[in-house]
Amino acid sequence: MAAAPESAAMESDQNSRVIAIAIDERDVAESAFQWYLDNLQRKDDFVVLIHILEYPSILMPTVSVLQQILHEMDEKLDTVEERCKEHLQKLQIRGKFRTGAGKSGPLIVDIAKQEHATMIVMGSKGRGHTRRTLLGGVSDFVVHHSPIPVLVYRPLNATRKH
Repeated sequence: MAAAPESAAMESDQNSRVIAIAIDERDVAESAFQWYLDNLQRKDDFVVLIHILEYPSILMPTVSVLQQILHEMDEKLDTVEERCKEHLQKLQIRGKFRTGAGKSGPLIVDIAKQEHATMIVMGSKGRGHTRRTLLGGVSDFVVHHSPIPVLVYRPLNATRKH
């Protein structure tokens, strides 16, 4: 049985904030991270970058299709993790990378709680109210279910659709 990973609160010093930042390959996630750096970052912050892999919705994949999907997901995860770790190191930010697989909203909230985060920062695709209501939205889920304050970054050029 593997030991549980240490939480960010254990890795950071007592006076520092733990900031959980949800990331993926979208530009809005990178922009949200940059907004955090430009507007909120403190020198003693400890950053937890959270990346969630969502399983594709295929009803009955063959074994070979499933193996191919899992291989592609592993490669994608390795690429994202390496890029994130390099980014933190280049910017000289204390932090770590966490990942999960499944539904993004609940996993972001769970990981942020496990890490004793003081804030969650994430981007929003800028869906309209109707689409978000019908399809749901990760940021909407996190805002409504997180016991931790959530900052949702919305690009200036995002148009509001109702």
